[in-house]
Amino acid sequence: MRTAWVERPEKQSLPYPWICLNNKTKGFRQGELVTITSGTGMGKSSVIRELEHHILTTTEDKVGIIHLEETNERTLDGLVGIELNVPYHLDDVREQFDDSTALKAFDRLFVREDGEEPLTLYDGKELNVDKIVSRIRLMAKTQGIKWVVLDHLNLVMSGDTQIDERRNIDALMTKLREVVVETNIGLFVVSHLSRQQGKPHEEGGTISLNHLRGSQGIAQLSNIVIALERNQQAEDEEERNVVTLRILKNRYTGETGETGYLKYNHITGRIRETIKEQGVF
Repeated sequence: MRTAWVERPEKQSLPYPWICLNNKTKGFRQGELVTITSGTGMGKSSVIRELEHHILTTTEDKVGIIHLEETNERTLDGLVGIELNVPYHLDDVREQFDDSTALKAFDRLFVREDGEEPLTLYDGKELNVDKIVSRIRLMAKTQGIKWVVLDHLNLVMSGDTQIDERRNIDALMTKLREVVVETNIGLFVVSHLSRQQGKPHEEGGTISLNHLRGSQGIAQLSNIVIALERNQQAEDEEERNVVTLRILKNRYTGETGETGYLKYNHITGRIRETIKEQGVF
């Protein structure tokens, strides 16, 4: 036991694209389950895409993406758009680029010199817990994928006939936790929030762990839980486009609370870290 303790393998941390998040989490690691949550339309998909692009362009690791609310074409448009610094999924923007420019961006992201494909997309149509979990296990064991994104947790539930959402989510989270431990992948899961009394999440209401929709199993089985807060209805345009990052759980360092701000640029379609000085972004 002593020898195993001393000679344990070093756990490598990879940085998030945003310094403020790294300050409290020290990055993300294989063997961790990270949950990202927010109200509806708060920018979860944009944040997730930036993270996916970051892993693809800063590591040699393979990534598996399960986006259940969008087509694979939309997923690829989003990633190529980040590479080109434009919202490429918009028809009028896409028409401005010739095929050569877009294909070069595609190849930079998804074509490796060793012939390996760094990205695997889920093309299944069935929303079923066992099928999703089996696909994640397959990605890890047979394709050598190290990082998986599941967006989103609650939609998986819609394919099951049982009506007890809480128990279903508990079961799903337990199975996802088991896959993470078994295969040592890093898993990012997107979760929605339940409606709360008081200030709505879509108007900048503060998020806490008990707001996670359906189950406390999400909070209990996640290594880290990151919440996105934004006031969609703010009169000031700058404020409407700024997301506050709040860490609700952090098993690695224990540090929680508000950690920084991300600002969306409609011209580039990108999210960049920003600071707040005297109440102004």
